[in-house]
Amino acid sequence: MQRPRLPPGARSLSAAALALLALAGVTAGCGGEESEAGADELAPVRILRPDPEAVEGTDTRRRDGLPVVEETDRLEGLIVNRYELEAGQCFNSYLTALADNRFQELTTVVDCAGPHDGEVYFQVFHPAEASVPYPGGDEMLAWAQRHCYEQFEGFVGQEYELSELDIGILHPTNETWSDPIGRHREVTCYVEAWRGGRLLGSMRASGF
Repeated sequence: MQRPRLPPGARSLSAAALALLALAGVTAGCGGEESEAGADELAPVRILRPDPEAVEGTDTRRRDGLPVVEETDRLEGLIVNRYELEAGQCFNSYLTALADNRFQELTTVVDCAGPHDGEVYFQVFHPAEASVPYPGGDEMLAWAQRHCYEQFEGFVGQEYELSELDIGILHPTNETWSDPIGRHREVTCYVEAWRGGRLLGSMRASGF
């Protein structure tokens, strides 16, 4: 899945400002989140950061940031067409090797209560008529980014510029726009961990 991001500079705070926020507010906030998680053991919500000391012997082969799997029948969740993800669903993404050193991406829908890569929070269909040609990748991405950005704060409960979450976007390509059988013109907006890692629990109103 192509993972376009908001343009550089969309996070308007400088590195120094972010550092000050980390010292003054984020650290204190983390303590509060830990205590709240203890009080709400049935639905912990947090970001699981990558473990730099992962257990030796585990399959850590990755390509383009995604884990490469050999046996797809052992994947957690239900394998779906990524263009058929729906708002409220949580998912994981993998790569499986094909012939000639090619790879295919797989998406599985999983329970939001467990660790996952992303959570779909908004979908919108492009309003163009069926006969209208594809507007182009840059224009489509800009249109998608605007809608995903506008809906982010209302879902997470935090401004994007201050959030620990990032916006992931799946938008129509020229092929999916024009395919007469599997035409997909929806934009799918999802949240994922900004600085890497996985999510645990729904990020709705999490304040992350």
